[in-house]
Amino acid sequence: MAAGTVMFAVSVLLLFAVVVFKWANGRRLAARQKRRVTYLKLLSQHVAAPGSTAEISIKEADDDAFIDALIDIRHALSSSSIDSLDGVIDRSGLIRHQAKRLRSRFPLGRRLRAVVSLAEIGDPGAARILMHHLKDRVPEIRVQSARGLARMRHTAAIDVILDRFHDETRWVQTRFAETLALFGRDAVWPLIAWIRVNHNYQGDGGVTEIIRILGIIGDSEVGPALAELLYTAEDPEVRIAIIETLGIIGGPLALRPLRRMIQSADWRIRAKAATAFSKIGDPSINPILREGLGDQSWWMRRNSAAALASLPGGIDLLYEAIGAPDQFTRDAAAEALADCGELIAARDRLESGKSDPRDAQLISYMHIPDPVTS
Repeated sequence: MAAGTVMFAVSVLLLFAVVVFKWANGRRLAARQKRRVTYLKLLSQHVAAPGSTAEISIKEADDDAFIDALIDIRHALSSSSIDSLDGVIDRSGLIRHQAKRLRSRFPLGRRLRAVVSLAEIGDPGAARILMHHLKDRVPEIRVQSARGLARMRHTAAIDVILDRFHDETRWVQTRFAETLALFGRDAVWPLIAWIRVNHNYQGDGGVTEIIRILGIIGDSEVGPALAELLYTAEDPEVRIAIIETLGIIGGPLALRPLRRMIQSADWRIRAKAATAFSKIGDPSINPILREGLGDQSWWMRRNSAAALASLPGGIDLLYEAIGAPDQFTRDAAAEALADCGELIAARDRLESGKSDPRDAQLISYMHIPDPVTS
């Protein structure tokens, strides 16, 4: 009986503690939101009237609600208004204060909050401290430092970030690559130079990540330089990354090297080349893709059929392939026609009495009952 009473009392106390905690946390969040709204009004006054006498001091710089408001305002501003906000940041001492937090060894949560704030604000005054912390012992701080430098287009950071690639885990390499994309065209030729040196680095070392970032940036001028590397790259994964990127940015100049790659003994390279052809969109490649329908690799057949479905004249070739003697060729063609909507269209034409023989051929091959006669 006594034990039950004790357990009941403990349960009641724990429940009471949870209720009190939730109440206190709710009040804290409400107060923070109220301060954030106040800071938004204050910052708006300074942006609208740069000579405003409304005071912003180091006290605000120490308030996370002020930082939230500042980040919101900065994201909403056009480039012509950011100079006014930079003056507010300078007067408040915010960069110095957050840099001091970042330089401290602990607590880690406060350091992370500081580096994220500096990255989001993107003020050039923080470039030096963020450059220093690209070598921080904490991976997330290194990543956020790189992101902040990219947001402020501090191009001196590009080579420093690239120099660290071989020493980082794959997770950090991926995050670093994402930040390099934020530099846009400023990063293109440093990336190409780094790829040329490292594309045969044993163990990849992040090369494939960097190659794919060129596709995200989308500068077609690097197409010829990437195409040259197809002939010297030894790692199939590096070749695959180059082929994928050429499909995005290579244009017609990429057709010649891709024609060579589609003859590769490696089915992965052949299949990726077929997909790249579809993205370039040149129908002159249709005969090669038609041959791919009979490839020994399922992926090559599938990707060739999907590419034909997206190219002018490719649908006709897929309908022809349904009558091919090889079943695997027929299956690949029928699947691609179904995926691109031709099967539904054939059924609609059949129901409306406007079908042609190839509609019936496709429906029959897919083993779908004829809705008119069933």
